[in-house]
Amino acid sequence: MNDVGLRARKMARTRDQIAEAALHLFLERGYDATTLEEVADRAEVHKRTLLRYFPSKSHLVLHGYHSSLEQFRTQMEARGDTPTVEVWQAHVESSARRMARRGPLANVRKIARTEPALEGAYLSIQAKYQALVLGGLLVDLAGRENCEILARVAASALVAGNYAVGAMIFSREAYDELEDAEVQVISLVRDTLLA
Repeated sequence: MNDVGLRARKMARTRDQIAEAALHLFLERGYDATTLEEVADRAEVHKRTLLRYFPSKSHLVLHGYHSSLEQFRTQMEARGDTPTVEVWQAHVESSARRMARRGPLANVRKIARTEPALEGAYLSIQAKYQALVLGGLLVDLAGRENCEILARVAASALVAGNYAVGAMIFSREAYDELEDAEVQVISLVRDTLLA
């Protein structure tokens, strides 16, 4: 059992090391100009190892977002009676603090702007977040008038609102403002739509 935990931690460290090396290179040299061989060299792994963890360059860029989505999915499954908006807010605050610490490395949108397929993959992650939030809100709002419409609009506002203010903050590279801006979105939705 202990070996399994150790192996999983080592795999997670390797995955993070590769993704970190890729982000540095993508920001330094550009997404298209960076090869998988260069990423493997920077991460000090063999290219086959890199491909075992990441089947494509886009997975390298969006690794943190995929991981964060899975964390949120787990949090939603374990939420019990905790309202969806509270689970969402805790997740958003934690993610925003992590991004603020990473600074420019968290700004994958800068990389995504150069590659349309990346933007599509990023938006796909946002759609998955929205579906998770919607599922939770449908349960939370059951019995209220216009429950389904209210849940759909609120889920859209929460996820798209955070996406929009995130874009604003990232464009200014004011990473330390991200958490407050995203909490304002949540407060606005909670105090208007969900009140």
